[in-house]
Amino acid sequence: MDLDLDADVVGSVFVPARSSSTPTSASTSTPVVPAGSRHSPFRLRPARPADARACAAVMRASIRALPPGVHSRAELAAWASLPPLYHRWAMGPGGEAYLVAERRGRILGYAARRGAELTAAFVRPGAQGRGVGRALVEATCAAVARDGHRSVQVLAARAAAGFYAALGFRTGARTRAPLPGGLSLTAVRMRLPLGG
Repeated sequence: MDLDLDADVVGSVFVPARSSSTPTSASTSTPVVPAGSRHSPFRLRPARPADARACAAVMRASIRALPPGVHSRAELAAWASLPPLYHRWAMGPGGEAYLVAERRGRILGYAARRGAELTAAFVRPGAQGRGVGRALVEATCAAVARDGHRSVQVLAARAAAGFYAALGFRTGARTRAPLPGGLSLTAVRMRLPLGG
């Protein structure tokens, strides 16, 4: 069942670390105002360990706002259970580079990557549909390209596949993505070629 969700109902799945490479941080020092937007601008910046609690809250709220029936209640509960400590670990020893979108000091969403893999992209429900998710993913993809990679990979939750497809990601194999507690959820491997 394919879903046509708002442009920023996003979510990648938790993927255990596979490498210990040091990520390159992406940064933007100017406000982002999506084209044709009537909404106030937001800023993108590299996340700090102090942002872990807000990232966990964004992830939890985004998952809990998914439409019923896309994933089971047990899957959603396990997926939303990652605590702030996980995000602090991912930003350090986990080797992920986090990028946050914020407006007036409040984190609206975040994206994370490890090398050429987009490992997470979540936006607060109240900020969805305003270009936040698109800006986060595009900035993350630009950082991947600057690091010399030719494509970006994502293991997208079924609920997020339409979002990534709208950004040009190509659908690959369907799979199950691991979740805390030994559960897994339906996902699809997707790839975005970079450059010409």
